[in-house]
Amino acid sequence: MEITNTLNTEKDQQPQPGLAKVQPVEAPFRQPTAAEVSVLTFSMLRDVHTHAQELSNEFARLLNRGSSLE
Repeated sequence: MEITNTLNTEKDQQPQPGLAKVQPVEAPFRQPTAAEVSVLTFSMLRDVHTHAQELSNEFARLLNRGSSLE
């Protein structure tokens, strides 16, 4: 003879509020416009150019410092 608690069985069969899996709503991917890509590319190139200029200036400063030590 098997004795079960029907109250617990009924609880297990009913979904409990708050435990349901909620799927996040993902925004659809939007292809960037040519203007957006152009602005981003220009700003990245400007940053790279600025960094290269800083490195060039630092190299020139070190060369001048080294030649003055001779």
